[in-house]
Amino acid sequence: MAEPISIKTEPTPDPEKTQHVEARQDNDDETEPEALYSILPERQKILTIVICSVITFLSPVAANMYYPALGPLARDLHVSQSKINLTITSFKIIQAFAPLLTASLSDVNGRRPIFLLGLVVFLGSNIGLALQGTFVALLVLRCFQSFGSSSISNVSSAAVADLVTRAERGKYLFYATLGNTIGPAVGPVLGGILAQFMGWRSIFWFLVIMTGVMVMMVVLFLRETCRAVVGNGSLPPQPWNEPLLHMVRPVARPPPDEDTRVVFKRRPGVLDTVRIVWNKHIGLLILCSSLRFSGSMAVLSTLPALLERKYNYNALQVGLCYIPYAVGGLVTRWSVGTIADWNFRRHAHKNGVEIQQNKQSQRQLQQIPLEKARLQITIPMMYYSCVCILGYGWIMNYNVHVAGPLIILFLIGNSNSGVNNSLNMLVIDLHAQRPASALAAMNTFKNLAAAGMAAGALPLIDAIGIGWMGTMFAGLWVLVSPTLWAIYFFGQGWRKNQLLEE
Repeated sequence: MAEPISIKTEPTPDPEKTQHVEARQDNDDETEPEALYSILPERQKILTIVICSVITFLSPVAANMYYPALGPLARDLHVSQSKINLTITSFKIIQAFAPLLTASLSDVNGRRPIFLLGLVVFLGSNIGLALQGTFVALLVLRCFQSFGSSSISNVSSAAVADLVTRAERGKYLFYATLGNTIGPAVGPVLGGILAQFMGWRSIFWFLVIMTGVMVMMVVLFLRETCRAVVGNGSLPPQPWNEPLLHMVRPVARPPPDEDTRVVFKRRPGVLDTVRIVWNKHIGLLILCSSLRFSGSMAVLSTLPALLERKYNYNALQVGLCYIPYAVGGLVTRWSVGTIADWNFRRHAHKNGVEIQQNKQSQRQLQQIPLEKARLQITIPMMYYSCVCILGYGWIMNYNVHVAGPLIILFLIGNSNSGVNNSLNMLVIDLHAQRPASALAAMNTFKNLAAAGMAAGALPLIDAIGIGWMGTMFAGLWVLVSPTLWAIYFFGQGWRKNQLLEE
């Protein structure tokens, strides 16, 4: 999402100024810009964002469908369970670093090329995985599978930044995160059904078919949204970057408005994405979100083993128990998303900034306390999630009726989604010109923490018990919450100081 600003105005307080971003705006101070932020009507915005979200569904579903096949794979390939678990570790490591390589390309060259690149790699790797018969081939192809799926994992949220103003992001970010919310719940269910009735190879053939459908969706329907390429949608993309439907039936566009395009003086690269980490906001958010994500991974990755031990559930029953977690995440659209948009408008009114639908000015970034507007949602959800994981630990510690764990899983999904979505909104707000890169930098550390916890959570439970593990994470989340308070009280001042330094 790029806020165009006049070359004559003061430089935007964008945190990653090392990229030397130059953008333009038709006016520079007190009034809202004349140009629409996006020329697309609401239905087309939602359709575009939902298509992006469906594609990003591949990353979590590929990771979670695989779990029910671990036992059959170990038997068929004649290797130990420990060796098979290496394919999970390698997947998580590639999942952490792949977005760093593709995020800057997506911010400069467009979203569609990265989607197609990731989907083609993912398609080829799944064909190979369905046909392979050795452990080495499995390990290598899982790395390619991870690269293909995770390289596109941040693009749907970046599309929200391309199409939607800050004042409306709460409700639209729900559509963007549908794939990431549903994937961890649907993956084990599908994987369990396929592995149990059709064998482990059917999991990869299913992903081949799904990926083929998504490739057709991108080729036929998905329009380019990157503001460095199409601005607010009034600028035509490269001829090869048009969806096939638009080539057959050209769409009417308003007169091109070059002032809405983001222009980079120097092409940002991987190192520029990494440098975002040194921004005060992102550094503190990484610390907080990494600890939070590791706790969430501890819950999700150990749930199958705990349900098997305590309730003697099979793979299919275990998979069904992930559904409350997904439903809890979905309802944040009507709770957290709506409240976030209302709170942003409240702060805008309080600071004398007029909010016009589908319009956005640089004045919002300068005068509205973005940190307070977003973190007033995040911080209560943070403490709510502490109570949820504490309750989960002790409910699972005792053999209560399965309804107890299912209810608390719903609440955990709701609180986690609320925290993650509101933090993503803040990151996108502060890194307007390069949203995919900013999210990739933060998600790299989150996924590395998750990879470590996926390997260590079950031994930790065996050592101290699930109740004390829940207590430990609740305590850690409370201890790390002052990072959010620091951003809440001092974040706007940091942005102003950075503007003066520049």
